[in-house]
Amino acid sequence: MLKHKKTNKQHSKTLGDVTINDFANADVVKTRQKKSTSNVTNVIKQNESDKAWDEIDDFENCDFVREVNEDGTYVVVLRKQSHTDRKSKENCSSDSVHAGNSYPLDIWFLISEYIRPQDVGKFAGICKASYAVVCSAKFWFSLYKRYYKYAPSLPHHLAPEHIVRFYGLRTSVIRALHFMYPPFCNKYKTISSSERHPVTLINKQCMTAFHKQGFESIYCFKFKDYIPSALKRTNKSDNQRKPNVIEMLEDVTANPDENCCVLLVNCKQFIPIPCVEGFILKSALLTLSQGFRHHRLQLGFSSGVHNYSYNAVDGSDSITIILDPVLGVKVLDWWDPQYPYNHNMKYSLADKDESDEDELGNHDSLFSII
Repeated sequence: MLKHKKTNKQHSKTLGDVTINDFANADVVKTRQKKSTSNVTNVIKQNESDKAWDEIDDFENCDFVREVNEDGTYVVVLRKQSHTDRKSKENCSSDSVHAGNSYPLDIWFLISEYIRPQDVGKFAGICKASYAVVCSAKFWFSLYKRYYKYAPSLPHHLAPEHIVRFYGLRTSVIRALHFMYPPFCNKYKTISSSERHPVTLINKQCMTAFHKQGFESIYCFKFKDYIPSALKRTNKSDNQRKPNVIEMLEDVTANPDENCCVLLVNCKQFIPIPCVEGFILKSALLTLSQGFRHHRLQLGFSSGVHNYSYNAVDGSDSITIILDPVLGVKVLDWWDPQYPYNHNMKYSLADKDESDEDELGNHDSLFSII
């Protein structure tokens, strides 16, 4: 009986066609892979293993490790890297390759010549170099000169002959642009954009408050962001170095009214109010008064910390101010053209003569803006 010899038939492995659907809309693999896709993996592994001896790097996928012997001596051993270590090393190398380009500071100064006032914040957030340009005095001097034009309402202290010193230069230029730059000036012409509800001042601390009695009484409350005393102590401990006088005078970003708002209330009759300086605003309610012709403003101040139910903690004092009837209410930021400046507040409580009005540079009075 003839014995049939077994012949080893070697079938040629073909890669086959790999469609996009195999990758894009593929289901979760629960069984073995398709023959077409598995052949691709096998061929790649075969190509890696078929490398000649002179093509393989001696230190491929290896790293030098420092080990300690029993006698206390150190030995450097070549050890093969794990998959996770190799992958992390590749990621670090790829990050270093795509780290980005660093351009000289002069280029950023040239680019800043074409930045609009409303885009200064975006330009400063590009990188550290652009932020350094925005913090320089040259940038704000150039911005003021490019957009300066005569405006009758421009205060005297914001005129070109007074924009010469470094201290508070950024603040002065921003305030001047709200008098001269048309996109900034036009937003105050619409009533909706300039009106803010007093409720936006909740949890702010009242820095000063005063009033003027007349045919229509005017009340002014200046608020600032409240900083707890514990946080103030930590900030003082961090900044132990004494400030240099020259550095303070050259501070371009200095602004005493930073994060400050002013609440102006025009009341039909005079109502005496208690002293609320240093108190924190905890409630602001603006409703209609009797007769539905005017408004009624109720402000609640507290000297201590409140919990979530708005109950006073540690027996803190609370003061409630009710102004009724109210003809107008305005909340002004420090860059607003109608914001009362520090030099303008001292004139608001006294009777001004013609010479005082000239010193104010034809600026609108504090009590004529409502």
